[in-house]
Amino acid sequence: MSDQTAYIASCCLHDPKHLSIQLAHTKYRLKLTVGWPIQPGSRVLEIGCGQGDCTAVLVSIVSPSGHITAVDPAVLSYGNIFGDQMN
Repeated sequence: MSDQTAYIASCCLHDPKHLSIQLAHTKYRLKLTVGWPIQPGSRVLEIGCGQGDCTAVLVSIVSPSGHITAVDPAVLSYGNIFGDQMN
């Protein structure tokens, strides 16, 4: 497991009891992006970002000078491990 994978996974909202699952999902998302033509400095629009797990991966690719705009139409508490505290 790379330091990059562990760092990105640690930035995501997840139940600490399930960190191993978050690590596996982050590793998978990083592998998906290998063939994408996204470079550092890119501007990306992510539609349907959910809790932002893929957004965190995209940020790691476009940084330090790029930008991600991520939107999702769901209510703030959707999929939130903290329940309705964000509403």
